[in-house]
Amino acid sequence: MPLDTSALGSALGDLFESPPDGDGDQAAGRNACARAWADAMKGYAAGVIPASTTVSGAAAALKSALVGAFGSADGAGAMEQAFAAFAGAVAGGMPAGGWAGVPPPAPVGFAALLATMQPSRGAAAAAWATKIDTWMRTGTATLIAPPNTPINWN
Repeated sequence: MPLDTSALGSALGDLFESPPDGDGDQAAGRNACARAWADAMKGYAAGVIPASTTVSGAAAALKSALVGAFGSADGAGAMEQAFAAFAGAVAGGMPAGGWAGVPPPAPVGFAALLATMQPSRGAAAAAWATKIDTWMRTGTATLIAPPNTPINWN
C-alpha cells in the first residue's frame, strides 16, 4: 500500500476539528497535539513504497520534535526540522528492503501554509495533507542492486 493521502487528510481533519487542549495545561496540550500529528504521519507513511522498517520510530521522533516545535517562537521552522528528521528516519529504513532512500530535498513549506487563511477546518486539513503529500513524494530511493533503478516515494 502506498502513501495514504486520504488517511492523512482524514486524521488532520479530525485534529483540526477537535484539537486536544490538554485540559487547560499547555504542555499537555502540546504533547497531545504532537501525538496526534505523529499518529497521522505514521498512518500516512506506513505503506510507503519502497517499504521502510523505521516508520514507527520516525513517528515517535516526530512526536518528540513537535512538542518542542509547538512551544517554539519559530513554529514553522521547527516543524520543518521535525518533518525533515521524520523523512530522514523513514529513508533510513529503506535499505532493509534493498533500496537506498533519500528524503525530500526541500522544506515542506509550513510558513506559507500558516500564512494562508483557509475557509474551513476541512479545507485547511486538505491543504496541509496535500502539501505534506506533495513534499513526501519528492523523496527518492535507488535500488541497491543492478539495475539500480531510482524511483520517487509513493
